[in-house]
Amino acid sequence: MNSTSVNSPIGDNKNFPPENPSFYFRAKTYLFLAGVVFPSVNIFMRIFNRVTVFGIKNANEVDRPWILMSNHVTLLDDVFLGPIVLFPKALRGYAWMPYHAPEERNFYKIRFVAWIMRMTKSIPLQRGKGIHQEGVKRLIDAVRNDGVLHIYPEGTRTRTGEIGEPKVGIGRIVYESGAAVVPMYHRGLEKVLPIGAAIPKIGKHIHISVGEVIRFEEERNLPNTPDTWRVIVDKIMNGIYAERDKLSEILDGAQKEEAN
Repeated sequence: MNSTSVNSPIGDNKNFPPENPSFYFRAKTYLFLAGVVFPSVNIFMRIFNRVTVFGIKNANEVDRPWILMSNHVTLLDDVFLGPIVLFPKALRGYAWMPYHAPEERNFYKIRFVAWIMRMTKSIPLQRGKGIHQEGVKRLIDAVRNDGVLHIYPEGTRTRTGEIGEPKVGIGRIVYESGAAVVPMYHRGLEKVLPIGAAIPKIGKHIHISVGEVIRFEEERNLPNTPDTWRVIVDKIMNGIYAERDKLSEILDGAQKEEAN
């Protein structure tokens, strides 16, 4: 097999899904997600592992456009979390299935993996290209057109378990898309796929806390500048920190009860 049949082009804007997808593309993408990805992940997460979700109604009651934002601990957080948190609302149709924003070099070097990315509504970003790259523009357009997005304010996985510094570009996406944000914090996926591991592990317990929707009417009355984007990002991070603290309180309380 020659390299051209294995390698996918990187950095030439050829890995984006269509901006105006045909009915055929929407149908096959939906069937792949609803018929393969969602069932497979739910079986893996709920049968081979355990999942406890607090506040899931917050993700199922918000109207489009909206963005799910959470901490980031593994390379496959999108795969593990979306089918759990967005079920069953995402099954309503293609428009309810979330977009994703993977780093291009992590997922698009092999043509088969690149094909899967296209089939899962992924719009790749290039690390180091900044907030004005084509991928960011396409994310904004996708969400503005009544879309759903799952993305991470940190922009990369944590190596310490602590939430990292957020990227200001997240504020631009929220400001220009007009979307609401649902904050989320999860714990336990780092044991399912530790850094350096190639195969997900089983027998783990994942806890997820989904917060109430955050809206930005006041912030959108401010100028569309990096200073405003930072205000938006701070508001989002406060929401994620609140879910982290809520989850810690619940789990610490449960451990104390078990100890007694």
